[in-house]
Amino acid sequence: MTFGAPEKTPVPLARAIGFLLGIAALAFCIALLWLGMRAVMDLGGFCASGGPYVIAVECPDAVLATTPLSIFGAFLAIGLILWGGAALGGSWISLAFLAWPALFLSLGWNFLEYGFFPPGGDGWVWSWLFCGVLFVLMGAVPLAIAIGIAREGSGGVGRAYASGRVVVRPTPPPPPEPGEDSALVDRLERLASLRRRGDLTNQEYEAAKAATLAEAGSGS
Repeated sequence: MTFGAPEKTPVPLARAIGFLLGIAALAFCIALLWLGMRAVMDLGGFCASGGPYVIAVECPDAVLATTPLSIFGAFLAIGLILWGGAALGGSWISLAFLAWPALFLSLGWNFLEYGFFPPGGDGWVWSWLFCGVLFVLMGAVPLAIAIGIAREGSGGVGRAYASGRVVVRPTPPPPPEPGEDSALVDRLERLASLRRRGDLTNQEYEAAKAATLAEAGSGS
């Protein structure tokens, strides 16, 4: 049994461009923060700038400029992703939540690398290793939970797309009710079974049901 897929509303071009720009800007900001952190850790893990006191280690000018830029830029990028993704659909807008694991996993990598191989090679830096493990857990655990939820949600979907039409796997039909056309009852019961299994959304079910009833009415 086949039926046409429901028509989709066209996505505004500005929303799609904003979404792509948001993804690119977010990746750029995380990479900028990652590089700035490495520059500070090359100096021993701490630096300062300004103030009335004598500063032992001055922060590089590039770090002073890029750190706030990367942080505030990341917030603006996430806003673009949410704004553009709202027009694309829920599965696209959820990409904004990958910013959390991407940030903590990348910074955790810096802590672990410099913890095992610190500048000067004076042995492991346990405080950095502790921060590295903590940051990796803060990024990996939410990512693993999100992947598990996504797999569970997609496990019940069993659709194959061919030539722009949805092909639904048939199920054994129940016995027809007395006094009704067996073919019509068979098709309606199949649609109801597919909706219960999760192969059809409520919107797709209602559209297919209306099309089936309209076809039966025109044929009688």
